[in-house]
Amino acid sequence: MTTPSSSTPVALAPTSSLCDLLDRVLDRGVVIEGDIVISVAGVDLIYLRLEALLSSVATAIEAGAFPKSVDPLEARS
Repeated sequence: MTTPSSSTPVALAPTSSLCDLLDRVLDRGVVIEGDIVISVAGVDLIYLRLEALLSSVATAIEAGAFPKSVDPLEARS
């Protein structure tokens, strides 16, 4: 059995539950990106680029989402 690449969309079977979907998302991670442009009379006034990462902490650490000096699993005092 082969696993799809990270850029390949995965079709879920109709019998998949929300729990299965959430498990897959947290295991692999998902990046959500979007752009918001506010303009008046064709002139761009505000441009916002949004990016959000949704994953488990373990997946984010494996992917290198945190700097080496930051340990998100370490208890804060």
